This record gives sequence, structure tokens and C-alpha cells, in this order.
Amino acid sequence: MVFSEVVGTLSFLQPQNDDDITDRMHYYYTSTFLLVTAVLISLKMFGGRPLECFMPAEFRSSWEDYTEIFCWASNTYWVEKKEQFPDTTEERQERMISYYQWSPFFLVLCAFLFYFPCLIWRILYTKSGIKLTDLMLFANDRSNIQPHRRESNLRGMSVHLGSIFQHRYKFGTEHDYHHKYLRLLNLRYYEAYLTVLYLGIKSMYLGNVLFQMYLMNWFLQTDNYTFYGFGVLYDLFYGIPWSESGNFPRVTFCDMDIRILGNVQRHTVQCVLVINIFIEKIFIVLWVWYCFLAVTTLLGLVNWTVSTLPFEERKKFIARRLELADIEFQAKPDNSPRLLNEFVRDYIKIDGVFVLKMLTVHAGMLMCAELVDMMWEDFKSNKQGKASVVSTDTIKRKINKENDRASNRTPRHEVRPQKVGVLGGRRRKTGGVSFAKRQETQGLKQHVTLELGDESDESQVS
Repeated sequence: MVFSEVVGTLSFLQPQNDDDITDRMHYYYTSTFLLVTAVLISLKMFGGRPLECFMPAEFRSSWEDYTEIFCWASNTYWVEKKEQFPDTTEERQERMISYYQWSPFFLVLCAFLFYFPCLIWRILYTKSGIKLTDLMLFANDRSNIQPHRRESNLRGMSVHLGSIFQHRYKFGTEHDYHHKYLRLLNLRYYEAYLTVLYLGIKSMYLGNVLFQMYLMNWFLQTDNYTFYGFGVLYDLFYGIPWSESGNFPRVTFCDMDIRILGNVQRHTVQCVLVINIFIEKIFIVLWVWYCFLAVTTLLGLVNWTVSTLPFEERKKFIARRLELADIEFQAKPDNSPRLLNEFVRDYIKIDGVFVLKMLTVHAGMLMCAELVDMMWEDFKSNKQGKASVVSTDTIKRKINKENDRASNRTPRHEVRPQKVGVLGGRRRKTGGVSFAKRQETQGLKQHVTLELGDESDESQVS
């Protein structure tokens, strides 16, 4: 019951759909385990009897509680059975054991260190404008089983990502000076802001778990071992008991000075550290878990780096999703490799691939493929719309240019004599200026139309 209540109070550690399983093992599972064990140890320390001492015969019953509290607060020291008991205070101070009182606070500190990279990630990634959590909620919506609802959610995600990518595309092309020289002041508009931030957070996770292993070695005062876990496993493998190794000793000694009638009398009592039985198991499990975390985090960091930063890997990822959504993707003439390169390199860029990979992790490959296909069609439609606008503007500019040339060749104040033309056997009077101008304008329109037709044919061929 205590365990469920403790876990219920840790709702702020609940995982969100903005990371992978390796990250959750750090900030959620490890932090929760550390906090729960800290609470259990605290209950044993402050609600039970973590230390019990063997009292001399001359001690009264009222001295027993005082002696145990004093020894708990002032630390104890360990002496091996085969060794001679140290006589000087300095030698006893060197053998002092002081970590068991601070174990709950140490575990709470470790839990915060494991959660800290996640806190930094959730504060900074929202600055990019990409709402990862909302995107994953739309992708994992239970109502996606209905076709119209699924289409609506996909359209919403496509519009959101398309607006972000289009804004970044304009910022990088139309404001090249600011994008190039003021990049440090506009990191959230950087094409790899999310990706670099996420890789940095994963590096923080890896560095933290390695630091935790060193911190554990320092806290437990295992100076005779370079690495605490390897030393303990070595002792277990060769059957070396704690009474010889000194790791988490159960039986320790405590010196207590009592002033009686102006004289200071020293009493040495033997105590049993019951709490060390529990603490030993916790730290052995933690050390093995830290080793597993270090390996999996390193592999995850390498995997995300290799799959998101190189252009060819990003292009391969998008091409596979498009082929999954449309089997005949490669056979269609309008799906040219040049257009695909522009889509990956200039439109969605590095952060787009990162978001789509995260979507694959949380919603599956099929949902990601449908979203990529919708974004691809929107991208092609925008390209075709821009091409038609450019073609219309080109026609108008050429017609206006040729009209200006014709007006320069034939001044308005000059009036040519009328000519008589024979059309279809009939005599027709035509004004020299207006007839010639109509002839030139019609010829120009035909000429421009032919040129634009040739250009469109060439673009389709290419």
C-alpha cells in the first residue's frame, strides 16, 4: 500500500510521447525506483531500529536507547576479526563508516540527476514550434479506426508540420544573411535544432549514468575497488564474505565518551547495522542496472546519430515511407529523384525526419507512411502552383515587351496611307497601323505559347 501511494505522488514523472524507451528508462523507471527505495529506507531509519547495540552489564536500561541514538548519529567503524583492535583515535577514524545515514538523501539526489536531462529537453524543444506531444496524441487517437477521423487527424498533422517547414524554408532562402550570420541568435529556426538538442540530451543521459557509477563508488567509500560493482561481484564469485571484505558490514563498533564526576570515561560498544542488509542489495542492483543503461544509451545515441544526420540515410527513410504508402511511387513520372532530393533536403530537412522517426516509434510505420505521402502531395501541389504563376507572369512580361517594341517602331502620330487588300475575292480597306499591330500581337502570342509549351515538355522529360 505504501508503494502504491508513493508511486501515485510521482505523477510528474509520467512518460510522454516525446522520447524513446531508452530515455524513459532513465527519467521514469530509474528515478521512480530510486525515490521508492529512498522512502522505504527512510521508514526503516526513522520509524524502526536501523541499529542495535550490545550493552555492557554496567549500563542501565535507560542508557540503551541513548547509546543507540548516539552511535547512529556519530557513525561507527569496522574492524576485521583477525585484526588487532586499533588503539588510537586516528586509526578508528580511518575505519569510520558514515554512508548509511545519508543513503535516502543520496538516492533522492540520484533520482533528480536522472530526471534533469528530461526536464531540459521538455523546456527547450517546445521553442521550435513543433508540438511533439500533440502530434503523437493525434497519431495515437483511438478514433483513427474511422476513415474520416483518420483522414482529419492526418490532415491536421500535415498542415501543422507543413507550416513549420515552409516558414523555415523561407527563413533560410529569403533571409540568407540572417540565417547564416545570426544563427546563434535564431537556434530554434535552425534546420537541425530538434535533432541536435535530442542528441545532446542523450549524451547527457550517457554522461549522467557514467557519473552515477563514479559517484556510487565515492559515496560507499570503496577505496579498495576501482569499480564498486566489479569488486562486489568478484567477492561473490570467490565466496569472500563481508566480514573479510568490509563491504556493508553488519557488525561495527562505536566509541562513546561519558563524563562522570569530572572524569571522561570511554565506552566501546558493539552494534549491528540491520539497515546495511537492505542497502547492500539496493546498490548492487543499481550498479548492474547502471551498466545496462550505459550500454543501451550508447547504442541508442549511435543509432539516432547515424539515421538522422547523413543526407542519404534521411532520403532512404523518406523513400521507404513513400513506397510503403504508394507501391508505384518509383514508376510515376512526376516523382523524380531531383524532386525527392529537394523535398528531403530543402523542405522537411533534418528536423522533419527526426519528427517522422519519433512518430514511427510511437504510432507505427503505417501512420508515418500516410503522413509522409500527404506531405509529399502537398509539396508537389505547391511546386506546380508556383510554376503556373511564374508561367503567367512570363507571358504577360513578354507581351508587354513586344508591344513596347512595336509602338517604338511605329509612332502614334504617323498615319500611313490606306491599303487595299483582297481577302476571299472581296476588296477590304484596312488601316496600316492597326492591322499591322494586330498581326504582330497575334504572332507574338502564338510564339510565346509555343515557347512555354516547349519549356513544359522539357521539364516533364527532365
